[in-house]
Amino acid sequence: MSDGRLYLDPPVVRTGAHQLAAAGQDYQALLGGAGHELAEASQRRPWGRDDIGQSFENNYRTIEQQVFQAWRQVSEYVQGLGEAAEASVADNQGADHESGTRVARTYRDRP
Repeated sequence: MSDGRLYLDPPVVRTGAHQLAAAGQDYQALLGGAGHELAEASQRRPWGRDDIGQSFENNYRTIEQQVFQAWRQVSEYVQGLGEAAEASVADNQGADHESGTRVARTYRDRP
C-alpha cells in the first residue's frame, strides 16, 4: 500500500467484517455468562466480612463496575468495527461505480 492506492477484495473484507462483528457479539455474551457468574460469586464476599474484607469490598465494587462497563464498551466497539468495515466496502464499491458511470457518460459521445 506504499503507492497510496486502496486494494480491496470485497468478499474477503465482508467475511472479516462479519467475523469481527460476531466476535464482538460473542464477547458481549461472555459478559452475560462468565461476567454474570463473577458478579454473582462476588456478592457472597469471599474475602470476608471483617474490617479488611469490608475495606476490600468498598474498593472492589467500584472496580468491578468499571470492568463490566469496559467489557460492554469493548464488545460494542468491536461489533461497530465490523459494521464499519462492511459499510466501507459498500461505500468504496459505490464510489467506484459512480466514478465509472461519470467517466462513461462524459466520454460516450467523443470519437
